Amino acid sequence: MRLIIACGFVFGFLCLSARDADSLHPRGDDTQTFSAKDRQADLARLRNFVYPQGYSDETIVSLENDKVPDGLPVEEYARLHCGESTRFVLHPCILRYAQKGRAAYYVIAQDGNRRFTDLKSAAAYYRDRVSDTTAHFEMEVSVMNMFIDEFCAQIAAGARPRDILEARGGDRPRINHPIAPTDPTAKYQFSTLFSSDKCADCVGIIAVNQPMEAPPPTCGALRKQSVPHLAYFVVSRTLSKGHRSLDDSIDEFTRLAVMP
Repeated sequence: MRLIIACGFVFGFLCLSARDADSLHPRGDDTQTFSAKDRQADLARLRNFVYPQGYSDETIVSLENDKVPDGLPVEEYARLHCGESTRFVLHPCILRYAQKGRAAYYVIAQDGNRRFTDLKSAAAYYRDRVSDTTAHFEMEVSVMNMFIDEFCAQIAAGARPRDILEARGGDRPRINHPIAPTDPTAKYQFSTLFSSDKCADCVGIIAVNQPMEAPPPTCGALRKQSVPHLAYFVVSRTLSKGHRSLDDSIDEFTRLAVMP
């Protein structure tokens, strides 16, 4: 399952995806590596827009060269697989992994990642964060679509786009709590997390948006956003099963999260 790594939802729906991040990575020459010294502009872009906050330049350079630093904890690497960037968590996740032979839990979600040592608290926090993000996401999509309807109606009546925006004081609705669909071309693939010896027995849930096909442009190149339809995939090294219900996914996760 390949996932989008970073996306900025602004007016016009400008999107920086893992496909763009891939374009920064050298191709066609196995001896060529991503060099911080030679590619400062690219490194700044990766640090400021793509990678989660707190990643050092050395870690980013290593990851761009397809080398996972030995000291990078499972929960930190999971941030990449869950699509965390400097602004968004595109796929809110919960992960059960082993820490000194005992179960540990890490929730990666908009507005706050947290570690837990007990399953009940971790699942409750994950449910709370996903529910809150979903409510905001659905509201933001609705507000965005109403704005586009109004914007296009005013253009059809003869107004100029610049005048419409100036009349609003430059204010435009934004989607600040996106939950993204999967992207088959994305660089980071959630399933690769389980190929690591550190996560051989990990179990997780990942939230994914499965929207209907995007509607045709309303005016010019502007399209309304599709209504979100969320699914929750319970995943491990050998499992990837989707659930329409958050509660159903948590029930299965709870069953599988018992340490062997």
